[in-house]
Amino acid sequence: MISSKNENEEKKSMMADIYGEAIFLAIPVVALIFITAVKNSFSFETIFSSLLLTSDWSIMSSVIFGQCAYKMARVVTILGPKTDGRRYAHYLARRIFLITLSLLIYAAIVFAPNLYLGAFQIILFFCSIFFFFRDSAGAYILLNRISIK
Repeated sequence: MISSKNENEEKKSMMADIYGEAIFLAIPVVALIFITAVKNSFSFETIFSSLLLTSDWSIMSSVIFGQCAYKMARVVTILGPKTDGRRYAHYLARRIFLITLSLLIYAAIVFAPNLYLGAFQIILFFCSIFFFFRDSAGAYILLNRISIK
């Protein structure tokens, strides 16, 4: 009974920490939307078009994917020989691929903006948010397993 209560409290603390980090990720997004809305307050269509064609989404995605890779690298360093290096290398390769993809989309939007690239970069941004939550929870779970043993 007591361990269940401790586990529940630990889970609540973990989620509070992840949500706290997410709030700091949300600040630039809210600022981007607010500034774009004020700057292009002529119509909803111009606001939407401007938001879609700004390269800021790609930059934010690459930063978030980088944060995920950094967070997991920190955990793997703490775990040391208890981790499977091949699985971590595979994880890291996927995150580096997503960082590179985000930066390539950034360059494409800067040089040849179009609605398809704009939609793709926003989808990639929401994927980065999903990975942020998943990787953060995974990192906490791995660290919790270490502290229990």
